[in-house]
Amino acid sequence: MNHQLSNIKVLVAEDNEVNNILIRRMLQHLGIAYDIALTGNEVLQLISNNDYDAVLMDIQMPDKNGIEATIEIRNLPSDTIKNIPVIALTANSLKGEEQKYIAAGMNGYLTKPFKENELEEILVKVVIEKNNLFVTKLHTAQTSSPKLYDLALIADLAQGNEDFIKNLSQIFIDTIPATSKELLHEVENKNWEQAGKIAHKLKSTIDTMRIAEIKEDVRVIEANGKTATNVLMMPILAQKIDRVINTVAMQLKEEFNL
Repeated sequence: MNHQLSNIKVLVAEDNEVNNILIRRMLQHLGIAYDIALTGNEVLQLISNNDYDAVLMDIQMPDKNGIEATIEIRNLPSDTIKNIPVIALTANSLKGEEQKYIAAGMNGYLTKPFKENELEEILVKVVIEKNNLFVTKLHTAQTSSPKLYDLALIADLAQGNEDFIKNLSQIFIDTIPATSKELLHEVENKNWEQAGKIAHKLKSTIDTMRIAEIKEDVRVIEANGKTATNVLMMPILAQKIDRVINTVAMQLKEEFNL
């Protein structure tokens, strides 16, 4: 029994009977209380009527998959419920899937089959230490790896004029973070059409600066804003766009001593 975890309660969203038995056994060994949900809709019902410290969310579930259920959780009116840690349980390798989990607002993941010590470790990190493992990973990547932008297109246009590149970078710093904040504001206020227009405005700059991290996200908001469809994803995407743009602004300041 892990005494750090002995007072927590988790919701297990898993419809596979064998996996259910295995996870329940691990939780019992760790002294953790739990409830079981077999569908995405059951997750939403249980989480609205009970107090949980985390959700172990299988990605593939009937009626509403784990990503869809997590997006709905993140859009619930209760601050306590909407911010509950969600750990993805997936049988797939993470390659190509991580951005979906981040966009849905998940806090970490376990690849099935996983061991009891792996479950224990992630619960300590996410519930006790209150770490978002995806955000931690993203922050580490941003601070220790190449820049989030590529000025190759601008450099070609500048034809060796460093002042031109520096001036454009200053314009980005002065204007684009403010525009991303405006996008965030419109999304938070459910002004979908206006959010789509702002996303369209940002799109060309993101393409010119080759900010690949949010290239598709801004297009999703632009397209869905026009039709006011698939709006549950938009607050999470807008937050990501704002975070990345502010990081790019910081990196430009460092590169050009602005």
